[in-house]
Amino acid sequence: MHYNFRQFELIDIPEAMILFNALNREGAEVSFADVATKEEIKEWMADSNCHLYSAIFEGKLIAVFRARAGEGDKKHSALLTIAVDKEMRGRHVAKSFTLFCLEDIKKLGISLARAYVYSNNPSSINTLLSCGFTVSGCVYQHHYNEVAGAYIDDIIFHKIL
Repeated sequence: MHYNFRQFELIDIPEAMILFNALNREGAEVSFADVATKEEIKEWMADSNCHLYSAIFEGKLIAVFRARAGEGDKKHSALLTIAVDKEMRGRHVAKSFTLFCLEDIKKLGISLARAYVYSNNPSSINTLLSCGFTVSGCVYQHHYNEVAGAYIDDIIFHKIL
């Protein structure tokens, strides 16, 4: 399969909202699921510390990647968020998309990527490990998950770019 990875554009906003709303309905524990308005996405696009990317397959947006760089003396690092359309999961989109985006943010001067992943999300954990990330810690019992009936840790990953 051939995917087109590129910087996020204004024309991607309606499909991104569809993706984010679908994540919300499925109860996905990713910050994109909390996006309520198109204006939030436009604010990200206007923020010079926020780098957004789109993954397109057969003319449809199938994934969004965000790297939020720090400010001042923290500008060398970025916190990552990625979401893939449910229908496209399991096809290695996340890995190839992440690697593409990491290479691009490296060109922007970002030398350290970080991600926080809930311990009950093995797909995201495996994706980050396959992209060369290292576990650097955890937030123990970060939150209580009603469905799992247990406290879930937030695992901290990093990668030197």
